[in-house]
Amino acid sequence: MRLKNNFTKMNNSEILQYKLKKIPHSPGCYIWKDKYNQVIYVGKAKDLFKRTHQYFLKNRDPKTTKLVENIYDIDFITVKTENESLILENDLIKKYKPKFNILLKEGSNYPYIVVTNEKNPRLIYTRINNIKGKYYGPFATSESNPYKIYKLLNIIFPLRKCRHIPKKKCLYYDLKQCLGPCIKKIDDNQYSKIFDDINAFFKGNDKKIINEILEKEKKAANSFMYEDAKLYNEIFNSIKNLTTIKNIYFSYDNQIDIIGFYINKNYISFVIFAYRNNKLLIKNRQISEINGEVSDVVSNYVFQYYKNNLNLPKKCFVSLENKILKNLSKVLNINFNNPDKGKYKEALINAMQNAKFQYDSNFLQYLKTKSILDLGYSELKSILKLNNLSLIHVFDISNLYNENKVGAMIAIENGEFNKNFYRRFIVKNKTLKGDAHYMGEIIEREYTRILKYKEDLPNLIIVDGGKQQTEIAKKILKKLRLNLIIPVIGLTKNKFHKTEKIYAEGNKYINIEKKSNLYMYLTKIQDEIHRFAITFFRTKKNNSILKTKLNEIPGLGTKKIEKLLAQWDNISNIKNANIEEISQIIGYKLAKMLKKHLNSD
Repeated sequence: MRLKNNFTKMNNSEILQYKLKKIPHSPGCYIWKDKYNQVIYVGKAKDLFKRTHQYFLKNRDPKTTKLVENIYDIDFITVKTENESLILENDLIKKYKPKFNILLKEGSNYPYIVVTNEKNPRLIYTRINNIKGKYYGPFATSESNPYKIYKLLNIIFPLRKCRHIPKKKCLYYDLKQCLGPCIKKIDDNQYSKIFDDINAFFKGNDKKIINEILEKEKKAANSFMYEDAKLYNEIFNSIKNLTTIKNIYFSYDNQIDIIGFYINKNYISFVIFAYRNNKLLIKNRQISEINGEVSDVVSNYVFQYYKNNLNLPKKCFVSLENKILKNLSKVLNINFNNPDKGKYKEALINAMQNAKFQYDSNFLQYLKTKSILDLGYSELKSILKLNNLSLIHVFDISNLYNENKVGAMIAIENGEFNKNFYRRFIVKNKTLKGDAHYMGEIIEREYTRILKYKEDLPNLIIVDGGKQQTEIAKKILKKLRLNLIIPVIGLTKNKFHKTEKIYAEGNKYINIEKKSNLYMYLTKIQDEIHRFAITFFRTKKNNSILKTKLNEIPGLGTKKIEKLLAQWDNISNIKNANIEEISQIIGYKLAKMLKKHLNSD
């Protein structure tokens, strides 16, 4: 497909309007972003289309007007129910802390119902998750009647009600709402049956429970026990009137990824949902052209995505044939599956729907970006007199006052950004000074690794820097005997930090016209490498601060610090985590001290 040049002339407002038209009439969360790709507001809606369009009505309050002035882009995630959208909104606000969000910024915990794992279990209604037991929920909407469900379960299932077991029976035993562990030993099989029935109840399989209640009502009436019969009738009516019994137990394993994809002619859209500790933490997305068989395209995408990914899931669900799934499981050491029923199938269907929605709303922007890349790519080949630019590596350095020195590399494969090849580096040599020397270290490390594992070499290296960085890069390639194989160019900037020249082979400078496709192409590349590098820099900077602050807390040893850092990537994430989450790793007392210490800034 030959892309038309007019895509490059579309302004951001036109692309945003196109995206808004493609948003579905579905429940979910919407994410407003500014021109720096920073999340500035997170909201939820029963109807995403209607809610997002309301922001652009004429009659707006001052806060909304200010927000709209900063809107540059939108992202969204669809879910099945309003309950899920409320939970997701809470988690996204905790993650991003958008400046235009006021409510929920510190996070509000939704209620759960817990079956404790005590010797004689209890049912507990709670908003914290430091209780040991099995959790059901969270219940985000008032229509789900969480407390009413809790009271109802306490009547239906005869688990103990008292916090401490007394030495004599109480009224609940006489009402047959407690098995009476205070006066007799309870068989484990009795508890197992109750647990199974509670699980069935929350999964919506309440037919068995309803039949048992109706049978008890009938027996009570036949025995002239009218009070008991009335109670069972009230329980029956309560179950029938509850509005959201089904699907309120929205819980996944601790580390799973769900990959959905959508195909339209020669294009494929991917969405990856990453769930950690029952929360949706990441949404990765990508649109690409299809070259070859669909199964090969999907499996290659999955392989490249996880190949160098350090945060691997335990399980991954994707719609591929079993033979391919087995091969991926073996190579990547991840349990890949294609579910045919149950909650994972529903989650997979939701991911596939999101892949379609993201294709519909982002396809025009993808075409514009691809048009810029294609036309600029052709001009670059012509200027440099290179016939083959199938793989380009771009390098950048980010640091602050010679501290937290990090580097990044992005890859452009066949004219498109390929995030599966992106890499990040922490500068290891503490004696080095200056961006040029940092650049030399990361380039040497990367191509030493590529040569060792016999991976594909690029046809061109672009250094986001001037003559000095470019010359050091060439020196490293000569050391590795790659200088005659891979050409290197540098991008030099003017006093306004805008790229104006290419420092090319033969120590010559090539001027770039600001209105040219090449200028837009190189600007797009620099924006992408800068975004990728600066994100890593901020994370690294936060981690160095975090380590220092953690070492200041008495009783928090090296092993516990390592566990905390393995769970949360940066200081912002650990600040956002609640005490109950942290206490699972370091205990409640230390978690309380840690939160107080971090929030003292």
